[in-house]
Amino acid sequence: MADVFADLQTETEALAELAEHEGPGPDLTGYFARLTSTARLIALSAEHPDAFGVTPQISYTSLDEAIVTWLIEQRKANALLASASPELQLPWSDGPLRPSVLAAAALTELFACGQDVADALGVPARRDDAIGHVAYYGVRTRDRVYRRHQLAPPPGQFRFELEAPSGTRWDFGPADAADRVAGPAEDFCLLVTGRRFAEDLSLAFAGRHTAEWLELLER
Repeated sequence: MADVFADLQTETEALAELAEHEGPGPDLTGYFARLTSTARLIALSAEHPDAFGVTPQISYTSLDEAIVTWLIEQRKANALLASASPELQLPWSDGPLRPSVLAAAALTELFACGQDVADALGVPARRDDAIGHVAYYGVRTRDRVYRRHQLAPPPGQFRFELEAPSGTRWDFGPADAADRVAGPAEDFCLLVTGRRFAEDLSLAFAGRHTAEWLELLER
């Protein structure tokens, strides 16, 4: 898997290019307001961890303003993550994360908003193996859905066998796990970011706990 910081910067520029070159269309400013808030939170986590908290809501009057402001904030956040000490624990909503993991979380937000933008514009989203970081973060945060519903996560790990856009296979979790998820990595990323339902994707599930996880994920 390629460097997460390089992929974060590449995906940042790709999303800006998508929104800028599609011309007049639906209002996309809300997506970039959300991304700006996330970027500012990342910068706050890296620069002033003791002051980490909720940032004020943002709104924009034009798409140009939204994209330019977001790009400034996102590029700053990307640079801060890339230059941070690798073992540093940065505060985040789910608990402290290393800079590389927080970069994966940022890529996950870019993936989700990028899909929203592509759907709004009626164009296909461009995907490459950078989504491996999104898949990794989705696997890593498996238990979040249980906590959201105030339930205890199941014992043991799931096995995830995901096919990258390039055709490479990414495996996460023990090979002998009873609970398994397999299929295209893009479909898995769409599922865990809440952009598509499992019935619309080419994913296979095996095991009682994966069925429970999927039900909670889509609830």
